[in-house]
Amino acid sequence: MLITAINLTIRILVAFILIWGVLRILGKKEMGKITYYNMATAATLGTLAGGLISDTRTNPFYYIVGLIGIPILSYIMGYLSLKSKRARALFEGTPTMVISKGKIIEKNLSNMRLSSDNLLEQLREKKIFSVADVEFAVMEPDGKMSILLKSEKQPITSKNMGIPSDNTNLPLSVIKDGELIENNLMKLGITKSWLIEQLKLQNISNFKDVFLAQIDSSGKVYVDKKSNLE
Repeated sequence: MLITAINLTIRILVAFILIWGVLRILGKKEMGKITYYNMATAATLGTLAGGLISDTRTNPFYYIVGLIGIPILSYIMGYLSLKSKRARALFEGTPTMVISKGKIIEKNLSNMRLSSDNLLEQLREKKIFSVADVEFAVMEPDGKMSILLKSEKQPITSKNMGIPSDNTNLPLSVIKDGELIENNLMKLGITKSWLIEQLKLQNISNFKDVFLAQIDSSGKVYVDKKSNLE
């Protein structure tokens, strides 16, 4: 009986230490963002940890190998997602527009198997009770919804100050991870040469030096340089 208790205690400690170490290694991103492969990793780790503790008939070495191997696979997938947009879309999914200019995009809701009740519930969680108040709503890959209210419904607006305002548009990314997104340049009606001049004003001579660049509806350019250049 004593040997069984000691064996179980050791198994529990090993499982706890391995899970704690895995979470430390994977980092805050894996903890704070639920993606498809993160969910699969968490479920598999839980199963393996439970097996390590309760399955006394199987050699614990097999469970320990799994508890170490699964996080390594998750780390590799996260690294690939960081380096490749295609891998990021495959492993993490892509944002989906569900409301545009106050109109629900039913096709996108259907593709995500969400009902109008699900949509309204998420809006209420953001303290928004009318779809008509929403300019854009985007469902993020982690299941959270990002919302941009119409200009007159925003907490402090030009309308409150008696200043006329145009319709708000979502900022568009024109550079991601050093790659130019020419399709968004066309949507904004700006040229590549104009963007190059804007970058030069910020002492940037190459698109590859830019981690992210966005342009909003007023033409304001936001640029974030790659960290190794700062």
